[in-house]
Amino acid sequence: MSQQQTLNSTKIRQGFQGWPSPDQIAPQRQKSELSLEYAKRDGKTVLTHSRFSHPWYSFPPLYLDDTGCATTFFTNPSGGFLGGDDLSLVAKLREDTHVLFTTPSATKIYRTLQSPAVQSIDVSVGPNAILEWVPELTIPFASSHFDQTITVRLDAGASLILWDALAAGRVARGERWAFSHFSNQIKITLSDGKSLEERYALAPTQDTLSLTFEQNWNYVGSLFIVSDKFPSSTWDQTKEELVTVIERNSRQVLGGVSETSLPGLVVKVVTRSAPELNTVWEELWSVVRMNLWGTALPTLRRY
Repeated sequence: MSQQQTLNSTKIRQGFQGWPSPDQIAPQRQKSELSLEYAKRDGKTVLTHSRFSHPWYSFPPLYLDDTGCATTFFTNPSGGFLGGDDLSLVAKLREDTHVLFTTPSATKIYRTLQSPAVQSIDVSVGPNAILEWVPELTIPFASSHFDQTITVRLDAGASLILWDALAAGRVARGERWAFSHFSNQIKITLSDGKSLEERYALAPTQDTLSLTFEQNWNYVGSLFIVSDKFPSSTWDQTKEELVTVIERNSRQVLGGVSETSLPGLVVKVVTRSAPELNTVWEELWSVVRMNLWGTALPTLRRY
């Protein structure tokens, strides 16, 4: 190596030594809101209002069958949540509308250095309207901190399918239950004021894996089905079929079905792999759709 090359290499090394470490770089925090409103026109649900700021992005609705359901993909083009991100989604479904919200891929929560990442979802569902909230699962990376709230208000005759799934982390990389903190609150309220609420907070690195399922399971799924529109016989039949799905997959899935104080059902499942979770989820979803509305699952176009 020549003397000039040696001098240049020394300067480069000195320059690198002066750079801040990744932990010293302040993240570019984002605060944004996605606002959507839907109405029923000519037999199908249409988007009548849309407003969003970076990093939220909402695609125009897709119509994947002849039911008029507006399938809406919302996404975060930045790839996931950073510490300090504060994203909210506010949606209003007017009377007789049918909206299916989903995401094109999993929601990733990156390592959090200081402030937590926050997401709040607030949806009002009008009379006889249908909301299907079925995003892909959430993957919290090691040392991440994420706080989420989901609030749904149902008018008379409205129906809700809400799927919420969590991964233990980047399991293929050996990150199992290595996130710092994950809190989740789901509240569903009927027009008469009665409500169902689920809240939990996980801090596996602090609690030394105190939850028993953490030792053997990598994925957790929760399914909420709520509506005051259907007779008790519909719920009895639906519960029986949901239990059958779980029993049929008992080698891969541990789960159960419960009745709640609201008219509806709650299903909880844990699995070891993502494909197992997806398989049982689609079977559960198919049962609910067929029993409540007599419709098959749409083929979601995820890219």
